[in-house]
Amino acid sequence: MRHMNRVCLTICAVLVMSSCTPVDDFGLYWDKGFVDPALAGSWKKFRPAPEDQFPCPNLWRFTRSGTNYSLQSINPIDQTAGPQDVAKQKADNERALNVRTLRIGKSLFLMQSDPGDQGKGAIVRYETRRGVLNEYWIDNDASMDFVHAKYPTAKNIKTTYTPSYVAIGTFDDEVFRALSEIADNPTYWVLTCSYKKVP
Repeated sequence: MRHMNRVCLTICAVLVMSSCTPVDDFGLYWDKGFVDPALAGSWKKFRPAPEDQFPCPNLWRFTRSGTNYSLQSINPIDQTAGPQDVAKQKADNERALNVRTLRIGKSLFLMQSDPGDQGKGAIVRYETRRGVLNEYWIDNDASMDFVHAKYPTAKNIKTTYTPSYVAIGTFDDEVFRALSEIADNPTYWVLTCSYKKVP
């Protein structure tokens, strides 16, 4: 679990997220993912949730890279910061994740994998409609209650309380079934930020 905490922090740092669903190993499900053509290009945040609760990146940039997208999370550079801080901000903007889309139920999820830690990453639910990209994070309290009630002996979908979140070990059929039960139920999802397609 300590390793999954570290992976979540790494992925969340890239995506500037504070509440993600870490995945220790996408296993065979990575190959079931696909490149969603609706995501291609750049998306600018226009309807953020409170920043202290959901610090979404200012811009998402999806660039086709073979059978994946390369995803950058880009934020404005604070030119008043010191040289080291500016260099770090620029490096963070240049970092990229490999991403694919996985359909679960009627919903779409981004599988995000750090190229430097192949197979490990995080998932986030999204939808695109009329030039708008909505990002959803899992409601950890509701989903933890669901996991405890329906999958108390599950091997690869667990809960942790420091901090409280759902974590996935190997993304297997049982994990897929569990997510299928909550994927299309708004009870388990929080709309965090909305993005508009930009040139």
